[in-house]
Amino acid sequence: MKLQNFDPVVRHKTSRASRVVRAILLIVLWLFVALVVFANISFSLGWYSDGLVSLYLVLNLQPHANNNLLILIGILLLIVPVYCGWRWHQLTKEARS
Repeated sequence: MKLQNFDPVVRHKTSRASRVVRAILLIVLWLFVALVVFANISFSLGWYSDGLVSLYLVLNLQPHANNNLLILIGILLLIVPVYCGWRWHQLTKEARS
């Protein structure tokens, strides 16, 4: 039996408080990631300051890990869209069957 109007996005109603908490959590996590990436890029470019060194000590980062972190970010930027496309294809193929 073929489904009409296939929409693979699951929608359910969540409370406003739950959405606000999720939004705050995601914003805080992305700000932390941006801070770590900024610190790594700054050290790669040779920008040294007392605040940046303190940030490295607080976050326990390692200067030689800069390249590894940037490579990991690049790999993830390639893998995530490929996986999303593959998953979308699988979902639409199941709906047509």
